[in-house]
Amino acid sequence: MNTKKKSFNWAELFSRFGVVAIFALALLAASIASDRFFTVVNLLSVFVQCSIVGVLACGMTMLIVSGNTDLSAGSGVALGGVVCGVIMKANGNWLLAVLATFAVLLFTCYLQSLLVAYVGLMPFIVTLAGQLALRGAAYVVSKGAPIIGIGSIANLSSQKFLGVFSWLIVLTVIMVALSWSLMNYTSFGRYIYATGGNRAAAIAAGINTKRVIVYAYLFMGVCTALAAIMLAARTNSGQPTAGQAYEFDAIIAAVLGGTSMSGGVGSVVGSLIGALTVGTINNCMNLVGISPYYQQIVKGIIIIIAIVIDKKTRDAVMQAD
Repeated sequence: MNTKKKSFNWAELFSRFGVVAIFALALLAASIASDRFFTVVNLLSVFVQCSIVGVLACGMTMLIVSGNTDLSAGSGVALGGVVCGVIMKANGNWLLAVLATFAVLLFTCYLQSLLVAYVGLMPFIVTLAGQLALRGAAYVVSKGAPIIGIGSIANLSSQKFLGVFSWLIVLTVIMVALSWSLMNYTSFGRYIYATGGNRAAAIAAGINTKRVIVYAYLFMGVCTALAAIMLAARTNSGQPTAGQAYEFDAIIAAVLGGTSMSGGVGSVVGSLIGALTVGTINNCMNLVGISPYYQQIVKGIIIIIAIVIDKKTRDAVMQAD
């Protein structure tokens, strides 16, 4: 009989709660660096700044867990904002503008999903091509100029829930709750994890992995459309240059939040904390007067560190098992 006591697995503990520890360290560092950080106004500003990336991270987490990705999300945000702005300028019908934005992004994500799931092309290549095409479409629709003024949709940013919280924050919380529920309490969520964890085993178990991937991309389309509307509301405009590198911000948030780039592991709550961590670091650098150009360097370093930590942690957990 094997009576050897199992040692405490620090790697498994870090894989579960590491992002919380990193976020706590970021908060501590920011509070030391600037006494303006822990003010209500500044904290709400950080939450608003992270809201759009937080919404994108919901869809990105689901895609990465399924073993896929989307490099066209930032360009999709730009196209969605432009479509929303054009319709609002034309007739001021906010409902039509919102529906058109969702329709366009769902359609583009659906096309990409077909190429990935049924044609068998690599997600990286398909969505990189989509990144270029959607950005070009945004310039075509807007005729290369920003569309200023989007009417009542801007109220999402200017008006407050309970007189305190921006509606952008509320929408982000709702989207995170919806995504978390889908991934944890539905058969679709279980299929997502199964498809990303071991696609061959998922197929053998009778899961239609191609359909799962299509649905995952469609959910990414929903998140991208909502993010586009939120950004348009925040800037009161639709701009073809908007959303630059937002897809990478969403990937950083997901990976930093514990989502494995190899698929099968991830949580939207962790991704939200990851987005808040990056937002806290950026805000801290702004408060102490560090040039915005350095923020790109920091983001690059963060994603490399996050991927290294993810690999080391997964290896340690597997060895312990």
